[in-house]
Amino acid sequence: MVVPDGIEESVSSFTEKSKIFKKNGVNVPTIYSENEALGLILVEDFGDELYQFNLSNEKADLYYDLAINELIKIQSTKLDKNIFSYFDDNLLLYNWSLFEKFFINNFLENKIHNRSLEILKESYKKISLNLLDQPKVICHFDYECRNLIFKENKTGVLDFQDALIGPIGLDLASLFKDLYFFWPKEKILTWYKNYQKKIEQKLNLKVSLIKLIEYIDYCSIQRQFRILGKLSKVYLDLNRTNRIADFPVLLNYMINTSEAYEELKPISETLLPLKEVLNERIAKIN
Repeated sequence: MVVPDGIEESVSSFTEKSKIFKKNGVNVPTIYSENEALGLILVEDFGDELYQFNLSNEKADLYYDLAINELIKIQSTKLDKNIFSYFDDNLLLYNWSLFEKFFINNFLENKIHNRSLEILKESYKKISLNLLDQPKVICHFDYECRNLIFKENKTGVLDFQDALIGPIGLDLASLFKDLYFFWPKEKILTWYKNYQKKIEQKLNLKVSLIKLIEYIDYCSIQRQFRILGKLSKVYLDLNRTNRIADFPVLLNYMINTSEAYEELKPISETLLPLKEVLNERIAKIN
């Protein structure tokens, strides 16, 4: 593993959290050697059966069951404030500022009415309150198919250096609401019930299915705000265009998911007209 100059990640953050997760039984790679000054880590090779390229209808139930098992081990890790930072008001506000500055103002060239922006901001505050009110666990913070690998009938977990203390729905939103796979609602509901049963057994945590779905949906909308802002910044700062094709998918997630909640419908109504603006902007770049 290499941590390039200019990347706000450290060798020590990865290795420190790796040791903690190992102690808790999480299937993370063994670290053989590290050098903070060079930004290098020599780690165990977990193979190449990455979820992103190997998920299929035949494998989905097994893969997601194994991913849930590892996630619960992560979530059962002690909430050590000396090691893990908090997903708090400051981070939520920072995520909003990325969305407003880099996606709305710069990428979309500020083609949105001030009142529309205010509506989005007010709705984002409601989402933030929901996230802050959720049960707190250790979160991987990017628990998606690009960071999960199938190895010896277990899920191997990668890229966990940003792990923090946050809402229980955060990693579930990453796992089940990603950009690459669209499963039938009935199938996803089965996985939610599987997770619900396991956290009651393993974490002694009872959450109704309706509440669990709400937690995941609210986290998924916040996640799309964050990703749109972050990827817009990457494009504007580094001229990387490879993730721009994902923008319409992200926007559709936000529109469709927010429409299901009365207090979040203004998000759907406000973003719907932006679809055409976004498509025109992407066409210019391409």
